[in-house]
Amino acid sequence: MAIKNKNKKTRKNQPLQKKQGSLSEKKSSSKWVWFALVIILVTTFGIYLKAIKFGFLLTWDDYSYITGNSHIKDLYWTNIKLFFTNYYVNNYQPLTMLFYAIEYKIVAGHASLFHFNNILLHLLNTYLVFVLVKRISPKNAAVALITAAFFAVHPMHVESVAWIAERKDVLYSLFFLLSLIMYTHYLELQKIKHLFFTLIFFVLSCLSKSAAVILPLVMILFDYYFNRRYSWKMMVEKIPFFAISLIFGLIAIHSQKGAIHDMAPGMSVIEHISVVSFSFISYLVKAFIPVNLSVIYPYPVELGNTLPILYYLSILCVGLILFFVGYSIKSGKDIVFGFLFFTITIVLVLQVFPVGAAAMADRYTYIPYIGLFFIIGKLFEYLSLSVKTRYKRYTNYLLIALILGFVTFSSISYGRVEKWENDETLFSNAKSKYPFSSIPYFVIGDYNLEYYKSNVDNNSKREMYLKNAFTEYENALRLSLSKSDKLKAYYNLGTVKGYWGDFAGAISDYDEAIKIDSDYTNAYINRGNAKRELKNYDSALKDLNKAIELSPQNTLAISNRGITKYNLSDYKGALEDFDKTIKIDITYTKAYNDRGSAKFMLKNYEGALEDYNKAVELNPQYTDAINNRDMVISILKNLKK
Repeated sequence: MAIKNKNKKTRKNQPLQKKQGSLSEKKSSSKWVWFALVIILVTTFGIYLKAIKFGFLLTWDDYSYITGNSHIKDLYWTNIKLFFTNYYVNNYQPLTMLFYAIEYKIVAGHASLFHFNNILLHLLNTYLVFVLVKRISPKNAAVALITAAFFAVHPMHVESVAWIAERKDVLYSLFFLLSLIMYTHYLELQKIKHLFFTLIFFVLSCLSKSAAVILPLVMILFDYYFNRRYSWKMMVEKIPFFAISLIFGLIAIHSQKGAIHDMAPGMSVIEHISVVSFSFISYLVKAFIPVNLSVIYPYPVELGNTLPILYYLSILCVGLILFFVGYSIKSGKDIVFGFLFFTITIVLVLQVFPVGAAAMADRYTYIPYIGLFFIIGKLFEYLSLSVKTRYKRYTNYLLIALILGFVTFSSISYGRVEKWENDETLFSNAKSKYPFSSIPYFVIGDYNLEYYKSNVDNNSKREMYLKNAFTEYENALRLSLSKSDKLKAYYNLGTVKGYWGDFAGAISDYDEAIKIDSDYTNAYINRGNAKRELKNYDSALKDLNKAIELSPQNTLAISNRGITKYNLSDYKGALEDFDKTIKIDITYTKAYNDRGSAKFMLKNYEGALEDYNKAVELNPQYTDAINNRDMVISILKNLKK
């Protein structure tokens, strides 16, 4: 059934007039509209409330952005400059990083505030979706309510809200929506100040996440929807927007080079088209039937052979959908507008240019689904305002369906939020759906390994975590792995065996890793350390020298070579390596302690005390350094006596 668009054409370069169906028609909203909006917001807050008590994910992007990122832990000007000059997890998002730093300063890194702010931003975005749709479709507030309601509670949006590392999603969307709202004001009043604010919010959106670069095309879509005649003025006013898009687009391409090279699989042309088409259809289907949701959607294992028939049929489905959307224009622009809004805002993440190890992701739908929910709202409007009795009687049926949909989506989202409690719950769910993918095994293994390291006072728990990590890595090795994944599996198994004290077994696994990649620096470092534990010092030195040859500024390799020289009683050589380590990284706490020990053996007690003091200053809980310092102080006292 076609949805009619009541918009009338405006004269060239004239502001939109205040008439029926125009942008600026202002009617006082009835109490039920605001009551319904409050119900939506309260329900949404209830869905996500439990996330406030969740911690950070230990091994997923939360570590790289926050817990393992020293840049956000001190709100200094030098660190703020780093946000604007560095990439984080292959992304350029300085404003998002600045928000992280401010939050970290307020709560000293406690996760609750980070989660709360994600939820708060999502609630603000829900309200802004209501405002935006109300401005572009003012005749019936139900359109805005329906769009905002499904935006608020849709299960595919849980990832963007419950995952702290996806702050960039909710933050860029805030400015993206504000920019579009300002643009509707510009379309109405043709005042340059509104276009200026549109530009400012656009820049802020790009600084939060590069996905915002698509906004100029959405602005052109708005021009089309409101029958704005194309003119030189209209094109000139877009030039700053396209210039900013180009700049941030180039930055995004440069930042994603690592992900493109290291993780994206090779595909033939037909495979590539099939995967992109299948992802596009999957996004559409999950908008209405959000089942089998996962933190990852890996590429099909059949790449390089024959893909499942659904992948090839999806190409046909995309063609049919495009035909019907084009055909709908005979009855109005609503379907075309909503569908193009969805398509334009999701096209950059359809893996047209493969990035990363996943074919699709829930978080990519955060803004795009607004277009699909808008179509549903316009369908309801069309039925409710229809003069034909046979259409009007379907309004109640659709209303019941929408309410049931809202309740169902809310329930699914509530359950989905629980999966984000920690790495293990999240990726155990993913493993149950994609047992052929190595990613869940590695993440759960890393999660258990991190807990092994942190539970230093509970030997039974430590042993359990270490066994769990070993099992996950071993199971990963049984899969059909890529070269890089097999390398990672052997390396991780070697790490676990090293913690177990099985140094011979660890060396065997590092041997396998080095066979796969003879330039794998960390494998040489760890193999050298394992050989040192077996007192095979000369062979250990060869491995550490090789690691330094591959990575001359690697402080871990240089420091461990110093320790090995210390074991060989080459204290002067050890001192040289510890000096190099500290020169590269003046905050390397262990290097100060080790250098103090080398100085101690050379009877430079004053120098040793100075290094031990520095180690304790950097880490007041560093027991070895404290004990060493006490020993040196005692010796110096005796010497003075």
